Amino acid sequence: MTETSQAALLAAAAITVAAPLAGSAATALGFRRGKPRRFAAAVAAVSLLSSLVITAIWSQSDGTAVGFGDRLGGGRFVYIDGITAVLLPYVALIEMSILLVAPRRALGQSAVTRILFGAATTLALFLTSHPILLIVLWCATALSTWVSVRSTPGGMAAARVFAIAMTAATACMAVGTMLLLVDPPWSAAAGWVGATGGWLVAIAVMIRKGIFPFHSWYPSLFSGATMSTALAATMPQVASYTAVRLLIGHTDHPEGVAAELVVLSQMALVTATYGAALSIVQRDLRSLIGTLAMSQSAMVLAGLAGTLPMELNGAFCVWISSGLSLTGIGLVSWALESRAGPIRLDTPQGRFWDAPALAGFFLLFGLAGIGLPGTLSFVADDLIVSGSLDEQLHAGLLVILSTVLAGIAMMRGWFHVFGGPVDPNGTRHAILLRERVAMTVLLATLFLLGIWPGPLVRALDRATGRLLGVSAESTGEHAADGADSSEDLQLFSPER
Repeated sequence: MTETSQAALLAAAAITVAAPLAGSAATALGFRRGKPRRFAAAVAAVSLLSSLVITAIWSQSDGTAVGFGDRLGGGRFVYIDGITAVLLPYVALIEMSILLVAPRRALGQSAVTRILFGAATTLALFLTSHPILLIVLWCATALSTWVSVRSTPGGMAAARVFAIAMTAATACMAVGTMLLLVDPPWSAAAGWVGATGGWLVAIAVMIRKGIFPFHSWYPSLFSGATMSTALAATMPQVASYTAVRLLIGHTDHPEGVAAELVVLSQMALVTATYGAALSIVQRDLRSLIGTLAMSQSAMVLAGLAGTLPMELNGAFCVWISSGLSLTGIGLVSWALESRAGPIRLDTPQGRFWDAPALAGFFLLFGLAGIGLPGTLSFVADDLIVSGSLDEQLHAGLLVILSTVLAGIAMMRGWFHVFGGPVDPNGTRHAILLRERVAMTVLLATLFLLGIWPGPLVRALDRATGRLLGVSAESTGEHAADGADSSEDLQLFSPER
């Protein structure tokens, strides 16, 4: 990559983080008091466009990772590789969609300040591989979420549960990372200190991702916080990103997979199946979304222990497809709640007459999250199931089972929310333009990446090959055109 391209990448990365951070500071000082939505959405749009610039520049490069700033334990303050280039626009799109759909009463001055600050810290986390900065940003993102939950009327109980979980996760993350730095696991003289550090980081990832048995805070967050807080805290999946940076590619295991990551993947498979089964019996819409989010989030972690680029590729595609579809479902539910109050699933609610457009979006997002042909989830499920069945039969079967259960839960939820008796004389709620724009963009992204998955799959295939230090061709031609990959060791590599 040329020096000009590297400078452009650094500038785009700075704008991606600085825009929401500056916007947060401006709203905190009272700018656009009373009508902060347009300003906040414009700031989020700037961040999204700059992240897309990073993706565009990266797609034209040779695929070599670019790092800026101090080096510690192999990590850099700013680190941009194929994973970063793919995930940054995904995170920025979610944040902008939240700001567009949020009901007016949920977008006070302080709420917008917190949303933009949370977006800035999350995007910054996805732009670094520096171990100390990862710890700091873990604390910042968790603190922002906790403050938002605590500020929600009736959210004190959820805030207390979240605080307990995040305190434990952050402590394990900090101590574990420091132990990894003191006793690097790639060293020939590595001992129990480094091994302990790896397991502490694994526990931190389990807690922050809501992996069984540390899953209770996940549905609690969706039930007790605003939908914007719940989605912004869970859909980016910062714990998965941490696992990518700290637990993949730095072990001397012959297959390149750390033992703690293998355990994480097995527990994630259990959580994915358990969460999907649990979602079938939920009695309100928010709990349904929370348990489905827990299940889909776990599916991503299950794929990250793969030894083939295909399996990791599938995990990243599930990461994006499930995040966009669940964000869409969450925003549709939020729009319904703003019109009709909390939505129960005990009996059919008959909301189709009230909001037919929202019913259509809910159904399409639900189908897009469970493998509808023509959507990204169809590609993702094919990759992760094929990779899992090649490696472990039980893993592939559990992935299929969790997908089936999630499909049942999704359709049950749709029929209970929109089916049932209707009142033809009742009030009809037209979908707002800003809601239509946000949901259409999310849905169009899912279909575009599903109909034309080649560029995304090739980019991820090259990036995952580098994570594992193998050539994509050695795993078969599972990506369109079989893009090449070359060796590039991950965080904590002594050669970086």
